[in-house]
Amino acid sequence: MASFYSLAVLFVAFVLMRRIVHSPLGLSMQALRDNRLRLTALGLSVNGRLAAVYTLAAALAGAAGALLAQTTGFASLDVFEFHRSADVMLALIIGGAGWLWGGLIGAIGFKLMHDLLSEVTPQYWTFWIGLFLVLLMLIGRERLFRPWTWFSKART
Repeated sequence: MASFYSLAVLFVAFVLMRRIVHSPLGLSMQALRDNRLRLTALGLSVNGRLAAVYTLAAALAGAAGALLAQTTGFASLDVFEFHRSADVMLALIIGGAGWLWGGLIGAIGFKLMHDLLSEVTPQYWTFWIGLFLVLLMLIGRERLFRPWTWFSKART
């Protein structure tokens, strides 16, 4: 039952973030990411947009923490461990940080790789995830999932 509750909260949060990304506020946040000086020249408040971004991120992190405590029925100091934040960063790198689906796809991919690799090599699963990340950085996300383009001369 907790998994359905978690999926419902994920769905609501994703729809809400999608609405925000495609709103004028979201477009101004994308403009802030691309060129802060141009946003200032347009007369928009850079500090106000930054405060909105950090407030939204804190609200989502708080909702995730509350969801963890509700679904597990227990909250300990282990949730503040470095490995937890490193797992989140790895999931974001795997999925891609520039688009809304990146975190979701990265989290699914990271958990699948973690479960499958820890079954095969319980002690060295982090090595294989690290090797995958190195390949991802060297080859690129677009080319990694299209192997026929690995040896082409034109790099895009």
